[in-house]
Amino acid sequence: MSDPYDALATVPDPGFYFRRWREWSDELRATRLHARDLRYGPSDDETLDLVVPHTGAPLFVWFHGGYWRGLHKDDNTFVARGLAPHGIATAIVNYGLAPKLTLEEIVAQAQRALSWLRANAKQHGADPSRIVVGGHSAGGHLAAMCAVDAPVAGVVTVSGLHDLRTVALTYAKEWLRMDHARAAALSPTLLRPAAPTAVVARAGAREPQAFKEQGLDFAEAWRALRCATSYEDTPDDNHFTVIGRFLDPNDPLTIAAAELALANRRPRPVGV
Repeated sequence: MSDPYDALATVPDPGFYFRRWREWSDELRATRLHARDLRYGPSDDETLDLVVPHTGAPLFVWFHGGYWRGLHKDDNTFVARGLAPHGIATAIVNYGLAPKLTLEEIVAQAQRALSWLRANAKQHGADPSRIVVGGHSAGGHLAAMCAVDAPVAGVVTVSGLHDLRTVALTYAKEWLRMDHARAAALSPTLLRPAAPTAVVARAGAREPQAFKEQGLDFAEAWRALRCATSYEDTPDDNHFTVIGRFLDPNDPLTIAAAELALANRRPRPVGV
């Protein structure tokens, strides 16, 4: 039986995308990085990088994907590239991975990163009063769980996983080790945000249907809780190409994230 969340099986060479992400990220770190490996918690994995285009920039906090068991912040630095021209700072967060950590511990790290940024972002030039959280795949889940824990200005979840009851039944059970009750307790779709917030949920038109359903169901659930939410499929994207849209400051996904960070002011086109 095929796994509805096995995005790796939907492309011929997943490693191609991971290599490309790292190349894009290496390039950005070489040219725009403001601060690297800031420690936000006690473990060696609890570090983050900051890209700050100017003092007082609103802050976009990003969590990488990897099904909670793989990848690293250094693979996703590139998401800051399209946001920086709009004057938006980006924090790219690293965290510990399963199965070494439980998902509860990983969520706690993500929430600790956000708390640290609220207390410390200002000294690095970013504005902690206007924080938007975002992430890809498993990172979308962590971003949403941050919004459950504390008020944020917005959530941008790209191919995010928000109802873990079905995920816990797939091959991910090997490293998540969750029963139904724990999965439900860690499912943002079933939880309330700390305060009403805006939600931008996206998935690639060519990725597994299960990811699209996760995004749509999450947007609908939080809309019922007085959140302003939207869900769209991005044309022609698979699970791995969709976050490449953040490279382009004029891409609709970048613009949607920028609008949340800029308090719903429409960003000006860049370079056109």
